[in-house]
Amino acid sequence: MLKRIIFLFIVILAGCSNPPAPKDKVVRTDSNIKQKAPAVKPEANFWKINSFASKEGETEGRKYVKFVTEGNFSDTAQTERYLYSEVLVNKKNAGIFLHKLKKLSPVEKFNDPVQIKMINSSGHELQMTSNRGWNSSGGILIESNNNNYSQFRIFLLQSTGMVMVEIKDSKANIYRFSMNINGFSDSFSKL
Repeated sequence: MLKRIIFLFIVILAGCSNPPAPKDKVVRTDSNIKQKAPAVKPEANFWKINSFASKEGETEGRKYVKFVTEGNFSDTAQTERYLYSEVLVNKKNAGIFLHKLKKLSPVEKFNDPVQIKMINSSGHELQMTSNRGWNSSGGILIESNNNNYSQFRIFLLQSTGMVMVEIKDSKANIYRFSMNINGFSDSFSKL
């Protein structure tokens, strides 16, 4: 009896310690099984909805959409230097804020008119002139004066992909950056 138990123990031990050699795997496909479609990721929306601080008597500040990007600028002393750009658009006007050399630099102030040229991915071009700053701290205001804001808003709503922006001031300074317009229409509609 003891011999049978030892024999059985050895057989079990031998069977557990040596797994069978792997066989060639055969992949079976069934033409009736539908393949799972890959999950579609939504496009990134680079236009974030924010609101200005509420004024006295208001329960909520005015909303706007904001796009942040980097580019370059050239002036009489420097060429192709770093530029940090912010574009704000609300229901009444738009603003462009340019920071030379680093993100935390003060916003550029413009005392004279600036020429703004935008070209979308379809090759359509928009040219505008701005005579005003956003506020006393700087920036460029695109207002409804001369229908600039309406043209700007419509241009963005009708564009897709990238829009190249070039701004020239009276001192021959040139500022260049690109805006990804995807998501602008969706964000702007929520204002």
